[in-house]
Amino acid sequence: MKVAALLVAVVALCGCESTQSKSARLERSAKRSLHEKGLVIKQPSRDVAVGATTVLHDENGTAAVIELRNRSARSLVGVPVAFSVRDGARKKLFANDAPGLDTSLVSAGSIAPNATLEWINDQVTLDGDPRDVVAEAGAEKREGPHALPEINVDSVALQDDGSAAGKVTNRSAVEQLRLVVYVIARRDGKVVAAGRAIVPRLKPGASATFTAFPIGDPTGAKLEASAPPTVVAP
Repeated sequence: MKVAALLVAVVALCGCESTQSKSARLERSAKRSLHEKGLVIKQPSRDVAVGATTVLHDENGTAAVIELRNRSARSLVGVPVAFSVRDGARKKLFANDAPGLDTSLVSAGSIAPNATLEWINDQVTLDGDPRDVVAEAGAEKREGPHALPEINVDSVALQDDGSAAGKVTNRSAVEQLRLVVYVIARRDGKVVAAGRAIVPRLKPGASATFTAFPIGDPTGAKLEASAPPTVVAP
Protein backbone atom coordinates (compact mmCIF):
# COMPACT_ATOMS: atom_id res chain seq x y z
CA MET A 1 0.00 0.00 0.00
CA LYS A 2 2.87 2.35 0.78
CA VAL A 3 4.45 1.63 -2.62
CA ALA A 4 1.14 2.26 -4.40
CA ALA A 5 0.66 5.52 -2.54
CA LEU A 6 4.18 6.57 -3.43
CA LEU A 7 3.57 5.84 -7.13
CA VAL A 8 0.38 7.88 -7.10
CA ALA A 9 2.23 10.76 -5.48
CA VAL A 10 5.01 10.58 -8.08
CA VAL A 11 2.50 10.58 -10.96
CA ALA A 12 0.66 13.52 -9.45
CA LEU A 13 3.91 15.39 -8.96
CA CYS A 14 4.98 14.77 -12.56
CA GLY A 15 1.64 16.09 -13.82
CA CYS A 16 2.02 19.16 -11.65
CA GLU A 17 5.55 19.80 -12.90
CA SER A 18 4.42 19.45 -16.50
CA THR A 19 1.69 22.02 -15.97
CA GLN A 20 4.09 24.37 -14.20
CA SER A 21 6.63 23.96 -16.99
CA LYS A 22 4.06 24.89 -19.62
CA SER A 23 2.88 27.86 -17.59
CA ALA A 24 6.44 29.07 -17.13
CA ARG A 25 7.10 28.76 -20.85
CA LEU A 26 4.03 30.85 -21.64
CA GLU A 27 5.03 33.48 -19.11
CA ARG A 28 8.55 33.68 -20.55
CA SER A 29 7.03 34.19 -23.97
CA ALA A 30 4.80 36.96 -22.66
CA LYS A 31 7.75 38.73 -21.02
CA ARG A 32 9.53 38.83 -24.37
CA SER A 33 6.87 41.24 -25.60
CA LEU A 34 9.27 44.18 -25.39
CA HIS A 35 11.95 44.66 -28.02
CA GLU A 36 14.83 45.50 -25.69
CA LYS A 37 17.16 46.71 -28.43
CA GLY A 38 16.25 49.17 -31.13
CA LEU A 39 15.14 47.58 -34.39
CA VAL A 40 17.85 47.21 -37.01
CA ILE A 41 17.21 45.22 -40.19
CA LYS A 42 20.48 43.62 -41.22
CA GLN A 43 19.03 41.36 -43.89
CA PRO A 44 16.00 42.34 -46.00
CA SER A 45 13.38 39.65 -46.49
CA ARG A 46 13.50 37.77 -49.77
CA ASP A 47 9.92 36.62 -49.37
CA VAL A 48 8.02 39.65 -48.06
CA ALA A 49 7.24 42.55 -50.35
CA VAL A 50 6.09 45.90 -49.02
CA GLY A 51 3.03 47.13 -50.89
CA ALA A 52 0.95 50.24 -50.33
CA THR A 53 1.69 52.33 -47.25
CA THR A 54 -0.57 54.89 -45.57
CA VAL A 55 -0.10 57.41 -42.79
CA LEU A 56 -3.19 58.53 -40.87
CA HIS A 57 -3.35 61.47 -38.51
CA ASP A 58 -6.06 63.04 -36.35
CA GLU A 59 -6.45 64.64 -32.93
CA ASN A 60 -5.99 61.25 -31.27
CA GLY A 61 -2.63 60.42 -32.82
CA THR A 62 -0.89 58.98 -35.86
CA ALA A 63 -0.90 55.50 -37.36
CA ALA A 64 1.10 53.82 -40.10
CA VAL A 65 -0.48 51.11 -42.24
CA ILE A 66 1.89 48.90 -44.22
CA GLU A 67 0.84 46.19 -46.65
CA LEU A 68 3.03 43.09 -46.34
CA ARG A 69 2.81 40.39 -49.03
CA ASN A 70 4.25 36.94 -48.40
CA ARG A 71 5.28 35.81 -51.87
CA SER A 72 6.40 32.38 -50.71
CA ALA A 73 4.50 29.11 -50.29
CA ARG A 74 5.45 28.87 -46.62
CA SER A 75 4.29 30.72 -43.55
CA LEU A 76 6.63 33.22 -41.96
CA VAL A 77 6.99 33.93 -38.25
CA GLY A 78 8.33 37.05 -36.54
CA VAL A 79 8.84 39.27 -39.59
CA PRO A 80 10.63 42.52 -38.64
CA VAL A 81 9.02 45.68 -40.02
CA ALA A 82 11.01 48.92 -40.03
CA PHE A 83 9.43 52.16 -41.17
CA SER A 84 9.83 55.92 -41.13
CA VAL A 85 7.15 58.60 -41.31
CA ARG A 86 8.20 61.65 -43.34
CA ASP A 87 6.94 65.15 -43.95
CA GLY A 88 6.42 66.87 -47.29
CA ALA A 89 10.16 67.61 -47.57
CA ARG A 90 10.94 63.92 -46.97
CA LYS A 91 12.34 64.72 -43.57
CA LYS A 92 12.03 61.86 -41.07
CA LEU A 93 9.56 62.64 -38.32
CA PHE A 94 9.41 59.20 -36.68
CA ALA A 95 10.96 55.75 -36.94
CA ASN A 96 10.13 52.60 -34.98
CA ASP A 97 13.74 51.92 -34.01
CA ALA A 98 13.71 53.10 -30.39
CA PRO A 99 14.67 50.54 -27.70
CA GLY A 100 11.87 49.17 -25.53
CA LEU A 101 9.07 49.13 -28.10
CA ASP A 102 6.53 46.35 -27.87
CA THR A 103 7.41 43.51 -30.23
CA SER A 104 4.11 43.95 -32.05
CA LEU A 105 5.21 47.48 -33.03
CA VAL A 106 8.37 46.28 -34.77
CA SER A 107 7.31 42.95 -36.28
CA ALA A 108 4.45 40.92 -37.69
CA GLY A 109 3.69 37.83 -35.60
CA SER A 110 3.09 35.66 -38.66
CA ILE A 111 2.06 35.84 -42.31
CA ALA A 112 0.34 32.92 -44.04
CA PRO A 113 1.67 31.50 -47.35
CA ASN A 114 0.87 33.70 -50.37
CA ALA A 115 -1.11 36.03 -48.10
CA THR A 116 -1.29 39.78 -47.55
CA LEU A 117 -1.32 41.41 -44.13
CA GLU A 118 -2.28 45.02 -43.42
CA TRP A 119 0.16 45.65 -40.58
CA ILE A 120 -0.55 48.61 -38.29
CA ASN A 121 1.48 50.65 -35.85
CA ASP A 122 -0.86 53.09 -34.11
CA GLN A 123 1.72 54.32 -31.58
CA VAL A 124 3.47 56.84 -33.82
CA THR A 125 4.52 60.00 -31.97
CA LEU A 126 5.74 63.01 -33.88
CA ASP A 127 5.82 66.77 -34.29
CA GLY A 128 5.01 67.99 -37.76
CA ASP A 129 2.73 67.17 -40.65
CA PRO A 130 3.12 63.52 -41.76
CA ARG A 131 2.89 62.92 -45.49
CA ASP A 132 4.14 59.42 -46.26
CA VAL A 133 5.63 56.18 -44.93
CA VAL A 134 8.66 54.28 -46.20
CA ALA A 135 9.04 50.72 -44.95
CA GLU A 136 11.18 47.62 -45.20
CA ALA A 137 10.59 44.02 -44.12
CA GLY A 138 13.45 42.03 -42.67
CA ALA A 139 14.25 38.34 -42.76
CA GLU A 140 11.75 36.41 -40.68
CA LYS A 141 12.61 35.01 -37.28
CA ARG A 142 11.88 31.49 -38.52
CA GLU A 143 9.85 29.51 -41.00
CA GLY A 144 6.42 28.57 -39.70
CA PRO A 145 4.28 25.47 -40.24
CA HIS A 146 2.61 24.87 -43.59
CA ALA A 147 -0.74 25.87 -42.09
CA LEU A 148 -0.93 28.51 -39.36
CA PRO A 149 -3.37 28.19 -36.44
CA GLU A 150 -6.82 29.35 -37.54
CA ILE A 151 -7.94 32.61 -35.93
CA ASN A 152 -11.27 34.09 -37.02
CA VAL A 153 -12.41 37.68 -36.59
CA ASP A 154 -16.04 38.60 -37.13
CA SER A 155 -18.92 40.84 -36.05
CA VAL A 156 -16.74 43.92 -36.46
CA ALA A 157 -18.86 47.05 -36.26
CA LEU A 158 -18.39 50.75 -35.65
CA GLN A 159 -19.65 51.93 -32.26
CA ASP A 160 -21.24 55.24 -31.28
CA ASP A 161 -17.99 56.44 -29.69
CA GLY A 162 -16.06 55.88 -32.93
CA SER A 163 -14.41 52.65 -31.80
CA ALA A 164 -14.57 49.36 -33.70
CA ALA A 165 -15.64 46.30 -31.71
CA GLY A 166 -15.82 42.66 -32.69
CA LYS A 167 -15.16 39.07 -31.73
CA VAL A 168 -12.04 36.97 -32.24
CA THR A 169 -12.11 33.17 -32.01
CA ASN A 170 -9.23 30.72 -31.68
CA ARG A 171 -10.26 27.73 -33.80
CA SER A 172 -6.93 25.99 -33.33
CA ALA A 173 -5.43 23.79 -30.61
CA VAL A 174 -2.71 26.37 -29.91
CA GLU A 175 -3.14 28.92 -27.13
CA GLN A 176 -2.45 32.47 -28.29
CA LEU A 177 -0.60 35.11 -26.28
CA ARG A 178 -0.81 38.86 -26.94
CA LEU A 179 -2.87 38.32 -30.06
CA VAL A 180 -2.97 41.51 -32.14
CA VAL A 181 -6.21 42.32 -33.96
CA TYR A 182 -5.71 44.73 -36.87
CA VAL A 183 -8.69 46.81 -37.99
CA ILE A 184 -8.73 49.00 -41.08
CA ALA A 185 -11.50 51.04 -42.71
CA ARG A 186 -11.65 51.51 -46.48
CA ARG A 187 -13.65 54.01 -48.46
CA ASP A 188 -13.58 53.79 -52.26
CA GLY A 189 -10.66 51.38 -51.96
CA LYS A 190 -8.60 53.79 -49.87
CA VAL A 191 -7.52 53.20 -46.26
CA VAL A 192 -9.12 56.04 -44.28
CA ALA A 193 -8.77 54.75 -40.70
CA ALA A 194 -6.84 52.08 -38.82
CA GLY A 195 -6.34 50.79 -35.31
CA ARG A 196 -5.53 47.68 -33.37
CA ALA A 197 -6.37 45.82 -30.19
CA ILE A 198 -4.45 43.23 -28.17
CA VAL A 199 -6.05 40.16 -26.62
CA PRO A 200 -3.67 39.08 -23.80
CA ARG A 201 -4.53 35.37 -23.94
CA LEU A 202 -6.90 33.27 -26.02
CA LYS A 203 -7.21 29.59 -25.24
CA PRO A 204 -7.98 26.92 -27.86
CA GLY A 205 -11.62 27.05 -28.88
CA ALA A 206 -12.23 30.25 -26.95
CA SER A 207 -13.62 33.58 -28.13
CA ALA A 208 -13.06 37.10 -26.86
CA THR A 209 -14.43 40.52 -27.65
CA PHE A 210 -12.09 43.35 -28.56
CA THR A 211 -12.29 47.09 -29.05
CA ALA A 212 -9.98 49.07 -31.31
CA PHE A 213 -9.88 52.85 -31.60
CA PRO A 214 -9.13 53.66 -35.24
CA ILE A 215 -7.14 56.75 -36.12
CA GLY A 216 -8.72 58.58 -39.03
CA ASP A 217 -12.37 58.76 -40.04
CA PRO A 218 -14.07 55.35 -40.35
CA THR A 219 -17.56 56.84 -40.78
CA GLY A 220 -19.34 55.13 -43.66
CA ALA A 221 -16.28 53.04 -44.52
CA LYS A 222 -16.01 49.26 -44.83
CA LEU A 223 -14.32 47.65 -41.85
CA GLU A 224 -11.83 44.79 -42.27
CA ALA A 225 -10.07 42.91 -39.49
CA SER A 226 -7.46 40.19 -39.11
CA ALA A 227 -5.55 38.54 -36.27
CA PRO A 228 -2.43 36.65 -37.42
CA PRO A 229 -1.43 34.06 -34.79
CA THR A 230 1.40 34.99 -32.46
CA VAL A 231 2.00 31.39 -31.31
CA VAL A 232 2.21 28.88 -34.16
CA ALA A 233 2.92 25.65 -32.28
CA PRO A 234 2.08 24.20 -28.83
